Amino acid sequence: MNPLHRATSAVRTVVGDPVGRRAYVGRLKWLIRGSGDLHAHSLEYRAGLTGKWKIPAERHAPDEEIVFHCPGGCGVHAPLSHLYERRYVYRLNKTVASTASGATLMWGSQEPPFFVRESITWPFESILTHGLEVPEAKQVEEHITRPAIVFPTTPNYYHWLIEDLPAVIRAHSVDQTAPLLAFREGTTDRHRIVAQHIAAELQPSPLIVALGEQILPGRSSDSWFIHPADAALLARLGQELTGHDGSPGTDKIYISRRGTSRPLPDEERVEEALRQRGFAILRLEDMPWLDQIRAFQNARTIVAPHGAGLANLVFTPAGAAVTEIAVGLHYNRCFEWICHVTEHGYRKVDGDNGESDVLTAVLAEVDA
Repeated sequence: MNPLHRATSAVRTVVGDPVGRRAYVGRLKWLIRGSGDLHAHSLEYRAGLTGKWKIPAERHAPDEEIVFHCPGGCGVHAPLSHLYERRYVYRLNKTVASTASGATLMWGSQEPPFFVRESITWPFESILTHGLEVPEAKQVEEHITRPAIVFPTTPNYYHWLIEDLPAVIRAHSVDQTAPLLAFREGTTDRHRIVAQHIAAELQPSPLIVALGEQILPGRSSDSWFIHPADAALLARLGQELTGHDGSPGTDKIYISRRGTSRPLPDEERVEEALRQRGFAILRLEDMPWLDQIRAFQNARTIVAPHGAGLANLVFTPAGAAVTEIAVGLHYNRCFEWICHVTEHGYRKVDGDNGESDVLTAVLAEVDA
């Protein structure tokens, strides 16, 4: 995206999207003033300390520490591996939390309030560039005394599906009576579908809440590296929501980005060539969530420019052929990693080397 398009997109977001507007305001606030006196600490790195530094926290449902390697011959740039640290679900007393991001301040210890690193997947320092909703005590709008779980309303679909949703389901498994608190201005049909499915009370809430007891699903620094346990959880959830039996699909789909802020160059020609080869051209923005899940469950060949919609690969039965079209700076290896974890074949082609190169590269993969 060139600077003019980026500026236009920012203005459009600030004017018309209240969730996006808060993100921009948050980003500016933290860029201007930094984190001030607010410190960030890990519950696990502080475990076992006594006196002033003791953190009263119950730990439940631990995941084991594992290391995952991409398959031999994964061949995109360089092999990948990732260490997944042990995760817990915590019971914390006296916290302040954002119902938009899930970011949490620990208030129930003898030291000054601090940011709980396990409350978000990204490093705390990312607030400086991503405008995360980091709560402050002076912003509290409601005090909730019963145990509760924050169900984030993260606007980015990838982060909501891959990072937030599995965490909430893990927390719910520890306390099935706790309500799910979701920021009322960001709550979607997806939140309502999930809450109904797991028989949880969905409670629309103000942005910043003080909690007498919070059921907090601990997260490690796994952004861009979906946890294998979370991938399996989401696959099961998708099957339960749609009634799919988990068998491989046969469909060929292309995920269009035409009309979005990051369209693929000459995408119309790519779509037409793929349509002639039997591909269904899908615009996920126009599809209800359950229809998106069904489309990926039934797919066997998937082609798409880099974009959050590819997070739906977690719903596709193992063995699909995935071709991702990378466009400039808008590329990282998160969807490649999903493919490794879920046992899909993965190929990447560059989408900004000229119009003919895009089409030729994509068709070379599809026709192989």
